[in-house]
Amino acid sequence: MKKTLFLLALNIMAITVAKAQIFGSWNLSRETMDGRPLHVFTASYSEDSLDAVRPLLEKELRDKQSSLSADGAPMLDYGDRKKTKPVAKPVALEAAKELRIITEKSPKSTLLPQQNKGRWGFVNEKGKTKIKMKYDKVEPFLQGLSCVKSDGLYGYINEEGNLVTGIIYETASSYFRTTTDQVLACCRKDGKYGLLKNDGSVYLDFQYTDLRIVNYSYALATDVFGKVNVVVLDARPLSTVYDEVSILEGSDYAIAKRGGKTYFIDRKGREAKDLCFDDAEDMEGGLVLVSKNGKYGVLDKYLNMIVPCNYTNAGFDKGCYQIGNNWDGFGIVSRGKVVVPADSKKTVLVPFQESAVYQNDKGKYNLVRYDGTFIFENMNGVGNYGERESLYYADYGKNKLVYDYENDRYGMVFGKEANWLPEDAKDFTFDGVIGRYITNGIEPHYISKDGKVLTELEGAVEVRTLNNKYLAVCFRRKSTAMTNSTSPMGISMGGGQTEDWEVANTNGKILTDKRFASIGEFNSKGELPYVVYDKKSWQYVKGKMKFNGDKVTYLK
Repeated sequence: MKKTLFLLALNIMAITVAKAQIFGSWNLSRETMDGRPLHVFTASYSEDSLDAVRPLLEKELRDKQSSLSADGAPMLDYGDRKKTKPVAKPVALEAAKELRIITEKSPKSTLLPQQNKGRWGFVNEKGKTKIKMKYDKVEPFLQGLSCVKSDGLYGYINEEGNLVTGIIYETASSYFRTTTDQVLACCRKDGKYGLLKNDGSVYLDFQYTDLRIVNYSYALATDVFGKVNVVVLDARPLSTVYDEVSILEGSDYAIAKRGGKTYFIDRKGREAKDLCFDDAEDMEGGLVLVSKNGKYGVLDKYLNMIVPCNYTNAGFDKGCYQIGNNWDGFGIVSRGKVVVPADSKKTVLVPFQESAVYQNDKGKYNLVRYDGTFIFENMNGVGNYGERESLYYADYGKNKLVYDYENDRYGMVFGKEANWLPEDAKDFTFDGVIGRYITNGIEPHYISKDGKVLTELEGAVEVRTLNNKYLAVCFRRKSTAMTNSTSPMGISMGGGQTEDWEVANTNGKILTDKRFASIGEFNSKGELPYVVYDKKSWQYVKGKMKFNGDKVTYLK
């Protein structure tokens, strides 16, 4: 019975360790022997499991690169690492190379931790004792070494049970592999931190008050004078001293300050070329506010200059960063992007609604949310409607549009009353002639500028304003001419569908009796060009038409 229970416990332990070996590469909840968070990379992988877990590891390597602290302090998480720009490609290649080095070169141990009468050692897969139970606690073997604790101090043993170092360290991490193929461990001795090689020799002297590993590529080591040494973890440590270094959230870079200037360190611990500023401040969303010669600008997470250093004012207020040359008109940076251009005029923040009104370069007004989505665009005026702070209107001439922040709905004002659109109406747009909104997430609807629902346009996939009198309307229908139709615009509508265009007036009445492949714009003679498919010749034919009120004439 005892033997059966022992084998059962051993199997459970083996399964647990096996899962940790496959899925535990970034298990930040795991603890060191003294109860503090484990702060080093802890995975070992067999060849047959590597291919199965590689997609998971690649995502983790991109999304959860972390810095490590030798005293078990909380790790610095870089956050979201999704790359959508071409500049991200070399970063992704670097990450793949790091993955290969860290995983494929990590040896797998067959020894399992085992406790007996409060003392710890190791057994093999058959339960036979290989290292005597004589330690207060032990860590699983990683990189061929185990961190052990005895009498309140730490040291390292190999798989033969021999001490590689003395048990002399106040804190110690498990060994980890760097991107340059060094196998190191963070330790503290006599109150100072340093790094050990896997043969027990000193890699980085024990002279630092704080030590953090970033991207498994470089260390941030703070000396007794408060200076931060950026130590590249190569065959020989290469150190550059800065006054201050801070990791940029959501980016592959860190801000480094030295001698009154600010530089940027890449994921390998190297200074980015041609980027030197007087100061820099980490903004939300991975952006960086920088200054040079008294002027402010903004860098994105890839260190591209998205707002040049041309502006005298910059600050954070009411939930957003603001930048410009005066506070009458200024730009807004929020959610990791430029929401309002810095050269905008007459910028006004909407109280409590995380949005702003500004005048664009055409002299028209936009109402935009801090996430970059527009509520109104290109209006003659935008302002508060009535006594409720949650209601804002847009003036486009004869009538007004209203947006209700509190209930997230749109309406149109005729006289003094607001006529609200259906409660599920979303994504409302208006160009001054016709309004569009969707319901049920997909169904488009169109209304005239006096609020009339244009029922003849129901089902149209696109409506384009030609002028103040006419609309180009596109319907998607089953093709009767061809099994698979291709429009002259090069859009294949496979499955027996085609896109037909027609002309309507601004009240939604269809005026043409033909279905066109495409419709152009009115020329100076008032002629509207079109392309139609001729069923007899199986050819696309160009033509023009002219309108007199609701009457259409096809020109030869």
